[in-house]
Amino acid sequence: MEAQAVTIKDIARIANVSIATVSRVINHNGKVKGSTKTKIQRVIDKMNFKPNAYARDLVKSRVSSLGVVYPHFSFDCHEFIGISQKNTVAPLPPFIAQTAHSETEEDICIQNMNASYCSGIVLCQSRATSQTLNKWVKKLPHLFCIDRQLTASTFQSINFNHLEAGVLQATEAIKNGGKYGIVIHSTKMDHTSAQRFAGIIGRLSGSTENIEFEAMHVDQCDIEKSIELIMQNKAQFTRADFVITENDFSAYGVVDALKTLGLNVPHDVTVIGFGNHMISTLSYPKLTTIQYPFHQMLNEVVHRIEKQTIQTNQFRPTLVKRQTS
Repeated sequence: MEAQAVTIKDIARIANVSIATVSRVINHNGKVKGSTKTKIQRVIDKMNFKPNAYARDLVKSRVSSLGVVYPHFSFDCHEFIGISQKNTVAPLPPFIAQTAHSETEEDICIQNMNASYCSGIVLCQSRATSQTLNKWVKKLPHLFCIDRQLTASTFQSINFNHLEAGVLQATEAIKNGGKYGIVIHSTKMDHTSAQRFAGIIGRLSGSTENIEFEAMHVDQCDIEKSIELIMQNKAQFTRADFVITENDFSAYGVVDALKTLGLNVPHDVTVIGFGNHMISTLSYPKLTTIQYPFHQMLNEVVHRIEKQTIQTNQFRPTLVKRQTS
């Protein structure tokens, strides 16, 4: 059986003082007699009491720090820049940790962030079971999940419409009259990329233009694997009118490989990525992609902690049209 966390009420009871007095000692606000302060501090030290940052910040209606756990090849670190407290103009410095979609790794990151007194902890695209997620949420009311529905606590989930994003990718890809296309996806699709894939295939299959397409997979949708795929399937890619990829890293590799084959993007081939990562602007030509509003989703977390209200239920995709379409 897990030991119950020591609360401010426990400290007040053992020290035989009021909760307000303990609060003044912890937060260093208000006068407390020296002997009483010493007695309370001894109890705090003996009980190894650590203030709950979430509860403390909730009372003050502010967020002092945000922990973010996210998988490799999902977000660029620049997405975290500019997250701000609504009460100040100062940036909100997050604790950032990458995982490989492992429950064990996620659990370690969550424990470390909680020990660092993060006001809120954000778990992005977790592959943990619903049972595990609900267990974490019950223990940590300040844990929020991006792109995962929870059976016991929908308030904690902040979601993006990935199915609609896939439809938008496919719609842009065939807009220029393409008749044959290739969809590149990972063999280890998570539930979000699987939703986008379903949206892409559904849009292409339901098209009245009699579009021919095929799906090709790679171990991981990154630059190197995408280049290798094209070099191994030159004939198919040479005749392709459009290529849709799982993310911008893959799209970057596609553009680079197609240029090596002597193809002009977008005159010969349209390329559509996903994520609007920083790499999409480093490509030449710059990538047409779908905006994943991660920055806004993190600010929604801040809003929910501070205001205890839901500002937006679901975020929708927008097309960022650049030079590859």
